Amino acid sequence: MKEWGFKINDYDPCVANKIVNGKQITVVWHVDDLKISHVETKVVDEFIEQMENEFGKEEPLSQSRGKVHEYLGMTLDFSSPGEIQVKMLDYVDMVLSDLPKEMTGRAATPAANHLFKVNEKTPVFLDDTKRELFVKLVMQLLYLSQRARPDLRTTISFLCGRMQAPDVDDYKKLGRVLKYLRSTKDLLLILSADGSGLLRWWVDASFGVHMDMKGHTGGNMLMGKVSVFTTANKQKLVTRSSTECEVVGVHEVMPQLLWTTQFLQEQGFDIKDTILYQDNMSSILLEKNGHSSSSKRTRHMNIRYFFVKDRVASKELSIEHCPTEDMVADYFTKLLQGKLFYKLRDLVMNIGPSSKYSSAQRSVLRNGDTRKSDRDSSSK
Repeated sequence: MKEWGFKINDYDPCVANKIVNGKQITVVWHVDDLKISHVETKVVDEFIEQMENEFGKEEPLSQSRGKVHEYLGMTLDFSSPGEIQVKMLDYVDMVLSDLPKEMTGRAATPAANHLFKVNEKTPVFLDDTKRELFVKLVMQLLYLSQRARPDLRTTISFLCGRMQAPDVDDYKKLGRVLKYLRSTKDLLLILSADGSGLLRWWVDASFGVHMDMKGHTGGNMLMGKVSVFTTANKQKLVTRSSTECEVVGVHEVMPQLLWTTQFLQEQGFDIKDTILYQDNMSSILLEKNGHSSSSKRTRHMNIRYFFVKDRVASKELSIEHCPTEDMVADYFTKLLQGKLFYKLRDLVMNIGPSSKYSSAQRSVLRNGDTRKSDRDSSSK
C-alpha cells in the first residue's frame, strides 16, 4: 500500500488513504477482506485491477460490488444516502431457534430492575447441559450486541461476568433478554453522520450497583442521529461516592474518546469540538479542576483519575452538564423500564419518524408487546 502512495492511519494500521482526483480513497482491511471506497467508481475499479495484478496471479480475487454487503453475519446496507443500515436478522433467527420452553415468550425490556442482584447465600448452580447452553447463548448475544444491537449491551455485560459459575437466577435473566429479543427481532441499527464535525459523548455511572459494591459505567457517542460507539461495563474498583464513581467512569471511557477524535482527524475529518456530557456537577468540577476541587470525601482519589483535566485544559474536549432526564448513557447503567427505556433506546438505535420503520413497527418497538400473557411470562 505504501509503495502505491497510500498513507497508513497512525491510529489504526488497518486503514490506508490516498488522494485520487482530489478525493480520498480509503481502504480498510480485516484479515484478508478489504473494503474500498471512493466517490468515483472508476477509481475503485482501477484499485481492484491493481490488486488483481499483484495478488490474483494464482487465483482471481473475489469481489462484492454495490450498496448491500454480507459480512460476518451482518448485512451492511448503504442504499439510503447518508445512512448505513446494520441488520443481523438471520443471525437473530439462528439465536432464537431451538430454545428450551422456559426461554420462549416475549418481554418488553431486556432486563428487570433486579439484574445486578446476585444470590450469594444459597445459589443453585446450573448443571453441565444448561451451563454449556448459557455460555453459548451469552457469547452469541455478546457478538450481536457489539455489532447491531447495542440495546442489549447492559444485560449482556452483566451476564458475561456470570459465565464462570452461572446459577438458576442467571439462567432466568438470560431467558428474559431472549424474550425481549424475540419481541424486537426485526430491529436494526441505522447509522448516520451529520457532517457537523461535532463529537458528542454521554458518560454515566451507577454507584455500588453490583453485589461487591462496584459501580457500572455506561458510555455513548454520537456523530449524528445514532450511537456509533457504546459501552456498558462493571467498574474495576470500589468507589466511596457517586461523584467518585462518575469520575472513574469518565476515566474508563477517555481512551476511546481520545482515540476516536485522533483517528477521525487522521482520516481528514474536521473535528470542531468533542463534548462530554455528564449529569453530576461535583464530578464535572473534579474533572475540570483536579484536586483543587477536592473535598474530604474525594481527597484520597488517585491522581491518574484527573488526567482528563489536562485534556480539558489543552482544549481536546469540553465538559458540559446534561440534565439527568436527557442522559443517554443512563441506558447503559440503569435498568430502565417503561417510557424512559423506549425514549433512550430509540435514540441509541435511531428509531424515529424519519427512520425506515413503519408506524406499526415503531408502535411495537416503543410500547413493547402489552399482551397479558407476555407480561406475565416476562416477570417470572
